[in-house]
Amino acid sequence: MTTAPIMARLRGTARTAWQIVRGVVGENAYERYLSHQRSHHPDEEPLSERDFWRRHVDRQDATPGSRCC
Repeated sequence: MTTAPIMARLRGTARTAWQIVRGVVGENAYERYLSHQRSHHPDEEPLSERDFWRRHVDRQDATPGSRCC
């Protein structure tokens, strides 16, 4: 019995779990933004990652919603 198939499944499961965690904490927001820009606004230049996060944080500070802090 070889451990290769088991390790491959574990890696796949870990990769999927990591993507879920990234989505929950919002780390993949820039990737989602780029995907949206490509499909809905192909003629516009997307923001740089730095500018995107700056606007993202500014927007959260301006409208905190249900955040506690």
